[in-house]
Amino acid sequence: MHLELSKREKEIKKVLIITFFLNLIVALIKILAGIEFNFISLRSSGIESIFDGTSNLLGIVTIALASKPRDRRHNYGHHKFENVGALIIAFMLFGSAIKLGLDYHDLILGTQTKYGQFGLVPVLSILISMAMSFGVSTYEGRKGRELNSQILTADSNHTFGDMIISFGVLISIIAAYFKIYIIDYIVGGLIILYLIYLGIQITLENLNDLLDVAPILKDKYISSLEDIKYVRDIHNFRARGNSTWMQIDFHLLLEPDLSLSQAHDIAHTVEDRLRLMLKDYCRDIDILIHMEPDDEGHKD
Repeated sequence: MHLELSKREKEIKKVLIITFFLNLIVALIKILAGIEFNFISLRSSGIESIFDGTSNLLGIVTIALASKPRDRRHNYGHHKFENVGALIIAFMLFGSAIKLGLDYHDLILGTQTKYGQFGLVPVLSILISMAMSFGVSTYEGRKGRELNSQILTADSNHTFGDMIISFGVLISIIAAYFKIYIIDYIVGGLIILYLIYLGIQITLENLNDLLDVAPILKDKYISSLEDIKYVRDIHNFRARGNSTWMQIDFHLLLEPDLSLSQAHDIAHTVEDRLRLMLKDYCRDIDILIHMEPDDEGHKD
């Protein structure tokens, strides 16, 4: 299992390093063009891309922690570090929204006297940015699903949000050609609202894991286990986790005349069947079974 986690860690790190440099290129293009042609929306979008790159570095550290094997202080592993990393990305999204709000402060109050100058350079810079953001988001999303990585999925959503922001900035640049500068107000508001929405979405998704919200498992799984010979009932079934890791425990009620060796073998059969049923749902599963005899003196 440790070798599998180590391989997964290397794959995720590779994705994050590639996307870090791509996000850095996108950020520099937008910031330089924004400063040169005085587009506050373009410059702010570049700053938002800097946050994308920073989140990639954060992801590398987070994955290194999450992939560590179990130890004496972390008996269930370090999986939740990945959720913590995704939450930090969400907080960075909120920070981006606040930063953009401050950048647009002068425009909203009507004290900004300099307006963006339409030109081929800002248009090309934002088109290049959109193409690269779409490619990065698609790549990260695909690898996130392939590796069951919360951090890659969260960062993919973040980068897709950057593409949406870039589209709004493109509209602002085109509007500047017609001297319609009010579009900057509208784009700024939409950017801030979208970043807040994305941050809330990522927060809610990862808080469920940190608060041990039970994953939705189909009742047919339990019914299938109760069909195994000598199994009378399964109760007190509990589960927590997600598609990356999961811990499950339950009480297994068996026929009372079984020997300890027979009961142990049946428990293994139950565990093996449950792992088989969940193999396409979760990568790392920890199962604990409490065996009980089904007789009149039985108490949980």
